[in-house]
Amino acid sequence: MDTGMVKKLIEIIGKEAEIYETLLRLSREKTDVVVKGKVTELENITKVEQSMILQLARLEESRENIVEKLSEELGMDAESITVTQLEKVLPKDQSKELAEYQEKMTGIFRDLKNSNELNARLIKNSLDYIDFSINVLSNIGSAGDIYGKSGQSNDPGKRNFFDVKL
Repeated sequence: MDTGMVKKLIEIIGKEAEIYETLLRLSREKTDVVVKGKVTELENITKVEQSMILQLARLEESRENIVEKLSEELGMDAESITVTQLEKVLPKDQSKELAEYQEKMTGIFRDLKNSNELNARLIKNSLDYIDFSINVLSNIGSAGDIYGKSGQSNDPGKRNFFDVKL
């Protein structure tokens, strides 16, 4: 087996782990930014995340190419090969390193999922509050029907704060 290719695979997985750790840190920062309502900072974090996702895509493509070559060498299906299967056929030191990255990535993915779910709930709550506020402001002064039977306004002296409901 080509141990150089395995080293390259482990190196790529290590780089992916670093990027996911950074994404997790950014996601946690995003929570604070959303709570404080700092829209500009949220935009900046999102831009950084997008560039990191592009880096991940490139690394993932390289990782898939290496896994495909390794699977051919091992006589396995590239689509169904797993880290656990690779660990069984790799030398002990590489197997151990790969297992450590697998455990690390599993933890990062779990934490990232939880952080993203929290951020999604916070953003939804903020949007619900904004929608509620707009509805309250747009209904100021309308105590009942706006128009009478003739089609004319019941109270021409009162008008809505906004002329369009968003």
